[in-house]
Amino acid sequence: MEVWTIQPAEALNEIEKYGSYRCDPARSFNLSKSDSLEPAYKWLMGKMREKIGDEPEGVEYPIWAWHTWNFERKAPDPEDPSFLKRETEKVLMTLDIPDDRLVLTDFDAWHGVMMNAYVSAAVTEEEYNAAEEKLENLPEDELADEIARSWDNVFLTDRVETDYLERGRYIQATFWEILPEYVKNVETLPPNAVEEV
Repeated sequence: MEVWTIQPAEALNEIEKYGSYRCDPARSFNLSKSDSLEPAYKWLMGKMREKIGDEPEGVEYPIWAWHTWNFERKAPDPEDPSFLKRETEKVLMTLDIPDDRLVLTDFDAWHGVMMNAYVSAAVTEEEYNAAEEKLENLPEDELADEIARSWDNVFLTDRVETDYLERGRYIQATFWEILPEYVKNVETLPPNAVEEV
């Protein structure tokens, strides 16, 4: 399956030197912040183990890539304002990874997991209202369990566009590591952060 990932330029050297590229938490924006997303990542890793098997020895966190960008099977635009500005050179890699080594999730739904929030699968007003009513009437301990159960909805990636749910516009792929045979194309992305004077 073809996917696209933006990584530090040195990823290519690491693939050549070590035979694979793996996530380094120290270089991950989401893992190096004080309000780290580690709990959400750990939850996803548990699901990845169920779906594609255990991580190779030494892998701490998954690699992230794009499967679908704005409802299209194409690489993201690295200059899109939704991406962080690049202070150093990066690479946009086109990868071809066996389907059974990838886990797909809906990018927008994933924000619910990161924020410890309910991830709705409601596509109609009736479904939405029923879910809301159920949540409002649950005791606190049952509400937490229901929220955690709802996170499995991130794995629903079929296209949906209703007043109550948009799904499949942006689909991300996670996997354990980048192997040399996965790399099909590499585009260099120069820094684009404007230096303050």
